[in-house]
Amino acid sequence: MSAGKPAPVKGAPAPSPVSTPPALDHDERLTLERYRLAAAASNEGLYDWDLRTDRVYYAESWKALLGYAEHEIGTSPDEWLSRVDPDDLIWLQATLDAQASAGGKPFQIEYRMTHRNGHVLWMMCRGIVVLDDEGEPIRIVGAHRDITDRKNAEEQLRLSEERYALAAQGANDGLWDWHVASDELYCSSRWTAMLGIGGGARTSSMEDWYAQIDGEDRPRLRAAMETHIAGGSAHLEEEVRTRHAGGGELWVLIRGVAIRDESGEAIRMAGSMTDITARKRAEQQLLFDAFHDGLTRLPNRMLLLDRIGQALGRRRRPEEAQFAVMIFDIDHFKTVNDSLGPLVGDEVLCAVGQRLDDARRAGDTVARLSADEYGVLMDGVLDVKAAVDAAERLAAAVAKPLALPNGDEVVMSVTAGIALSGSGYASAADMLRDAGLAMFRAKTSARGRVEMFDDTLRERALTRLRLESDLRHAVEDHEFRLFYQPIVRLRDGTIAGFEALMRWFHPQRGLIPPSDFVHLAEETGLILKMGRWALAEGTRQLAEWQGRFSPDLFMSVNVSGRQLMEDDLVAAVTETLAAHRITPGTLKLEITESLLLDDPGRCLGIMEALKSKGVKLSLDDFGTGFSSLSYLHRYPIGTLKIDRSFVRAAGESDRRSAIARIITLLAQALDLEVIAEGIEKESEAEFLRGLHCQYGQGYHFAPPLPKEAVEDMMDGRRREREALAGVSALKGLPPKGR
Repeated sequence: MSAGKPAPVKGAPAPSPVSTPPALDHDERLTLERYRLAAAASNEGLYDWDLRTDRVYYAESWKALLGYAEHEIGTSPDEWLSRVDPDDLIWLQATLDAQASAGGKPFQIEYRMTHRNGHVLWMMCRGIVVLDDEGEPIRIVGAHRDITDRKNAEEQLRLSEERYALAAQGANDGLWDWHVASDELYCSSRWTAMLGIGGGARTSSMEDWYAQIDGEDRPRLRAAMETHIAGGSAHLEEEVRTRHAGGGELWVLIRGVAIRDESGEAIRMAGSMTDITARKRAEQQLLFDAFHDGLTRLPNRMLLLDRIGQALGRRRRPEEAQFAVMIFDIDHFKTVNDSLGPLVGDEVLCAVGQRLDDARRAGDTVARLSADEYGVLMDGVLDVKAAVDAAERLAAAVAKPLALPNGDEVVMSVTAGIALSGSGYASAADMLRDAGLAMFRAKTSARGRVEMFDDTLRERALTRLRLESDLRHAVEDHEFRLFYQPIVRLRDGTIAGFEALMRWFHPQRGLIPPSDFVHLAEETGLILKMGRWALAEGTRQLAEWQGRFSPDLFMSVNVSGRQLMEDDLVAAVTETLAAHRITPGTLKLEITESLLLDDPGRCLGIMEALKSKGVKLSLDDFGTGFSSLSYLHRYPIGTLKIDRSFVRAAGESDRRSAIARIITLLAQALDLEVIAEGIEKESEAEFLRGLHCQYGQGYHFAPPLPKEAVEDMMDGRRREREALAGVSALKGLPPKGR
């Protein structure tokens, strides 16, 4: 061959320059016409390659397939072969060369050709070699068909299948294919690898497959399969457990869809199996964490409430014995946590929880409710005595010495409250609440106690709840007023200043004394807003009275522990003094001894800052707490207030009167002012004058008064002084009291 063309025919006679085709009869012309019409209808490009002359006849449709007109392509074989893709040309040449020995058999080959505009066409070339009488090839006759669309579709299908295979491989899923009629189930190699079964892909039956599924999940999977096969669901999707060949449990997600015939009958079903063990374990861990305490791993409040609710449900049956709910609170845990650190505190919490859990009976529940509170649900409690005995037994288990990693040893105690189901509870939350109320009552009595709930506790709790709600409304609705109790100079009875005392005027209940609401305000934090208001109002009133009556008047305002430690008291005082002009040093803040024990360093810093603002500090109820001389020289205190319990003993043989004497002597030695409160008798006032106590206050002089009553009293005293001064002037005597 030369130039990729078929070899010439050996010994073939040279063609005559002119040949006249024989005339065709009618039938032959009809047959030829039919062939032409069929060729045109087939839309195929016909060709006829005369190997003797090396010329090719190209049908007009062949030229049109390549985008050429009739006159633009000649008769050379190069018109064909030069347009074939170089990578495919070698295969086309080999096919054509092989036709010399093919014995006139048809051939077919697919290859790419270039269209006139440059894009590539896929052609399917069919043909047959025409042999002469001696068996030598003299012509190749055939047709070209444009199969570009088919080849593109095949390529897209191949890419789609490749993507699916890659996706399945990337998803790490096992594939399965079930032929329903023959019950042949194909499982991919990934499927068998997932289950730890060697040997790669395998074929088995559906029953073999079901046998691998956990016995509890098998009926559900079988039912789902049957429902889908019957047309009851759009697809199959079930999460079931199976066993790995090594014995471990696997969670798998099985998906599938049925292929149906024209009548809707399922003939085949295929799908995937995904290993979801990690996800299921994560879900189980999340579920565990939702109902268990993260530190101790004990059940939490939510799980305990659920189990109490179940126990209440069982309790509705008469034959069920009553049960108890207990709450244990660790005594003085804050001290342990603050002194030894939070890490040791966590170890103590875990140890207490473990001891309670170890000491419980089988079937009982121990839960951690909050930082240092634990709840216990105890079934089968006969009566109150049995419940108390059980609580004391658990408390004794906690109270054993606990060795810490650093070698120290601590002994923890717990206080407990108990609620019994016999009280007819409707909800678990109510029962747990009542156990908590009993525990709080036990803590207020003494640590390490066990208390039973009774109805009076609930009434107290409801009263407190209503009071707290009313107190919050009172703060918003400005229901508070300040009353002022005069503080007099004991030497002459003149008014030196006032103590501002808060009063609550409830719209329905009337006047509520401070003893009923101040402690609650401290606990709820409302005291911060109330205290700021009292400071501002008391200072404003002092400024008004100093301008009206005397610039030397002072005002004492009480400061709570939360105000001193949590509120920015220095900023509040600075803002108040800037808003109201008063004589420097006439605003006094009263604090209690117990505040100085909580955080001495911080207290000292705040008190020094207040002193720098010209504010004096008074130590209230001195002698009733942990009185220490160190307070008096370490902190910038200017005034001591003698508690009323020592004042009432004045003049009697009671030893407490000696304490009042000692306090006044101590104050004189340290150059401190002394105010005695609660003076109700003239004998008490006389006794204190004998001790050189500077100031006194109490009902003997005046009760706490509203603003209007104070002003009337002050105006009356001024008129009295003015009248006495006039009389003295007439008599030529100096005015009394001056």
